[in-house]
Amino acid sequence: MRLKTENFVVLTMAVLAFTALNISLTLNVGALSAPPIYDDNGYLLDGYYRFMFDGARSLWSLAVNFIQHPPHAPVETLTVILGYWLFGSSNVGPYIMNIWGLTAYALMIFSVARDRVDSRSATLLAVAAMFVPAAGAIVSELRPDLIAGLFFAFSGYVLLAQTRAHHKWRSAALVGLLCAFSMVIKLSAIVITFPMLGLALVVGSILDRHSRSAPIYRAVITTVTALMFLAPVAYIWGTQTYAYIYQALVSNSDIWFTPGDRWFHLNYYATGQGGSIGLGNLLYVGVGLIVIDILVSVATKRRDIRFLAYYVWTALIFLGIATSAEKTVYQGSFFFFPLIISSVMALSRLLSLLPRQGLQFAGVIALSALVFLEPAHTYQQGVYRKDTWPMLEQISDLVVQGAAVTPACGPPYYHYATVGSYPVTAHAVALEVAKKGHMRLAIDQLFIMRALEPMMQEIEKANFVLLPNEAGMREAVNQHLPGVAFTDQIMELLRQDSRWREYRIAAADPPTLFVREDCEWAGRSPD
Repeated sequence: MRLKTENFVVLTMAVLAFTALNISLTLNVGALSAPPIYDDNGYLLDGYYRFMFDGARSLWSLAVNFIQHPPHAPVETLTVILGYWLFGSSNVGPYIMNIWGLTAYALMIFSVARDRVDSRSATLLAVAAMFVPAAGAIVSELRPDLIAGLFFAFSGYVLLAQTRAHHKWRSAALVGLLCAFSMVIKLSAIVITFPMLGLALVVGSILDRHSRSAPIYRAVITTVTALMFLAPVAYIWGTQTYAYIYQALVSNSDIWFTPGDRWFHLNYYATGQGGSIGLGNLLYVGVGLIVIDILVSVATKRRDIRFLAYYVWTALIFLGIATSAEKTVYQGSFFFFPLIISSVMALSRLLSLLPRQGLQFAGVIALSALVFLEPAHTYQQGVYRKDTWPMLEQISDLVVQGAAVTPACGPPYYHYATVGSYPVTAHAVALEVAKKGHMRLAIDQLFIMRALEPMMQEIEKANFVLLPNEAGMREAVNQHLPGVAFTDQIMELLRQDSRWREYRIAAADPPTLFVREDCEWAGRSPD
């Protein structure tokens, strides 16, 4: 990929502008307009703990920390740490650091377009592609799914459609590293990334028109390089990744499933809720471009069918995630970005048929996007949770005050147990407490437990227990969280226990916080 100075300047300015616009939107109505919610809060808390409490402030100490205590999503955690490192304790920093993902997006879209049109046209198409909602969400959402979906999509493109990318052994090795890195960004997505990239490698090798031995040789180099990169990752993260996948797909599948009929699931990532949020109108535009490109290719008898292989690969991904019982707009990234690349590829192929007018058409497309499309997007609507700011302030203050007068009942850390996931998440409280009181909380998420007895056993180790408000109860029921069914029983048991003090949080719809004033069991028999 050749990137001339003027194209580099334009893309750089575009990335900076779109990052600023998305951060602004995130502060006003998105994730940063309210206390952190799932799963952003988990990555924020993990990164803050490692940076402030574990001393992960150099590349070496960070590497040692990651090996000793492997994070769930290493690339996302690294992004958060760098955000706190460069921008201080504000939660804005980690979101700003997502600029690296948007930069990768701009360069990848430019590369796809540049394979078929001139560099100026490719630059304009890359800028226009930044208006896609999923692109803006790379910055406004603190999730590994989006960047993982992007790298996954581009890895598949390189394997299937970018014929020159791996003709030499060195480039074949780099492709292997690219594929491996795309899998590492979100390890739990390996159930889709590994087989689909494997399929792309096999099909890409079959479609290679060189001698039979050369494609096999390059495929072996790509595979070996990827496996060499993944081997230590599997050794360090393998067990916990397997456990996470197993609980999501098997043991807790009744919690994480999304209810709906067959049409709802098939349509979710297309014109349904996920597709309308992540793609907007691009689905219709993209599918239209792909169909036109196929028809024009048949009419003009263009022989290269690698483009068609990538379209089919994208369709297979859609069918795979459409049949999954769990649906989230974040998981849709593994379809959204292949569709975006397919759309850009189809458009650039069509523009290549008009070499003299290609630049003008690319300019019209970029200008149309600038005039008619929104430049910033967020999946979260934190503006509707702004009332949780005063709740977080009160709860975190009570936790810091309680820790100052009562020892930890479940050492070495103070345990914070939460019966419902909302209105204020436990990780948001722990992050605020870490900043206010410079202390680490152990979080007990009781809402995924299925019986009262083990929940009470966890509460025996806790210094703080938060019970949800009415809105939090409704949200927990909608999320199929089993533990919330025991809210009233736990409330009554804690009220009868003299060791606990009840605090009704001041709010229109108040949650209830119980603070332990004595770790000793008042009802035990004397020695």
